[in-house]
Amino acid sequence: MLKRLSLVLLLFLLAACSRQPDDAALRSDLQTELTQTYGDDLFKIVDLQRKGSAQDSTEPAGQTRRVIYYDIALQVEREVELGGWDQPGVASLVTLLGAGSRGVVGVKSGGNEAGDVIEAHGSAIYRKDGGNWVFVTPPGLTSATVPNYESGVSQPVARQLLGTLNEITQSVVNTGSTAAQRVLQQELQRSVARIDGRLTRMQQGYPLASGPEQGEYAAFARALGQIGREHGVRIAALTTGGSADNIRLLRSGDAVLAIAQADTARLAYEGEGPFESQGQFAQIRALGSLYPEMVHIVVRDDAGLSQIADLKGKKVALGPPGSAIRTTLTAVLEAHGLKAGVDYEVSELPFAASLPVLNRGGVDATVHIIGVPANVLRDALAEASLKLLPLERDAIQEVVKANPVLIPLSIASGTYPGQRETITTVGMAALLLSTDELTRDEAKRITEVLYQSGNDLLEKGSAQGAQVSIQNARRGLSVPLHVGAQEALHGLESIQKQRIAEKQAP
Repeated sequence: MLKRLSLVLLLFLLAACSRQPDDAALRSDLQTELTQTYGDDLFKIVDLQRKGSAQDSTEPAGQTRRVIYYDIALQVEREVELGGWDQPGVASLVTLLGAGSRGVVGVKSGGNEAGDVIEAHGSAIYRKDGGNWVFVTPPGLTSATVPNYESGVSQPVARQLLGTLNEITQSVVNTGSTAAQRVLQQELQRSVARIDGRLTRMQQGYPLASGPEQGEYAAFARALGQIGREHGVRIAALTTGGSADNIRLLRSGDAVLAIAQADTARLAYEGEGPFESQGQFAQIRALGSLYPEMVHIVVRDDAGLSQIADLKGKKVALGPPGSAIRTTLTAVLEAHGLKAGVDYEVSELPFAASLPVLNRGGVDATVHIIGVPANVLRDALAEASLKLLPLERDAIQEVVKANPVLIPLSIASGTYPGQRETITTVGMAALLLSTDELTRDEAKRITEVLYQSGNDLLEKGSAQGAQVSIQNARRGLSVPLHVGAQEALHGLESIQKQRIAEKQAP
């Protein structure tokens, strides 16, 4: 009787194991993915705790799939900079682990050292194939939540400076000079305005024009807001329509800081394109480059679409007309011998809306410029048979020569589900912008907070934020740097050089 019960229990356990992948398979599959993407000497799984599973609600008809949830700890085996712009880094890691950007902790700006531990709340999808479970792909990214912002208290004006100002005022009055009094009046008015503006910003925060609620700019702005709050700088993220809208808010004074693509910022500075009617925005200033935004050309996973030239005679979604992005995308396709309205039909569908239409066959390709990993694209690639097309080398040289804002870049392998090859492309920097109305000290402080070593913007909710680094702070700038940002970057670069020299010293 006892033997029979033992046999039944054994069969029950074996049957239970067959209903979903076991822990050993999960660990092995994750280590294989890490090795394929980063090599066999970078990450070592030191802890893996399974946290449950569920049926995949997005499983295709006829398939049985399960989502496995887990906590993982990865030990960094050698010094590495995971914020590189066109190499396997944070974007690939977030995708590989199936983690929301808030679910990865320990990625440091300035680089990680051997022995560092990166922890993540991850997830993986398995598909039932006969009697086996096959690793498919991680599920989509989760959206970051909006943090709360505390109110601050303004700093008192130094009594000594007020005393000095009083002495200067009395001296001018005693001289009776009309010219001197005019100078004093102008400078006092200017100073009062600047002091009032700065104290207001200290109390209420720096409004940062970002982008749509679920977009990459908004996630970055919220993450920066949390980092800033930890260092006494209050940054309040504003939900907006994106780059062009952000620059208009900056120009009107409704925003003090703004995020925008480098080409849009350049057009505003020069008063061209969508900003022609407003004239030059000569006061716009950059606090630094944030992360790259790359040209993505997405098609169905069709053998007949293997290169951009195959889009001839097809229908291509370029987004709404009149935007700086669309101008750049049109130039990229022209460099491949494809002229809009002649060699392909143009669809004005926005990028996010075009992805399900692409999957259904309503368009043949959709093209956009966006940071990696793009949440909406990552989800679409995980759920549909889509792929990315690389740009041709000659075309890259042509568009970069014609538009100095563009940079040759690559979408590293593993950035998106199923992407085993590196995708050659071009891109531009997303910039943090302000105006010359921001004081030198304010610009310096914000820039220092943004680029200081050890920031973990990924933990705060921005996968793109992990690509922010002092090494790339000047890369792809299209408008002048603020004098305060210039001072901050010079100081941070000096500190970095000193650290490198100390490491290299015998």
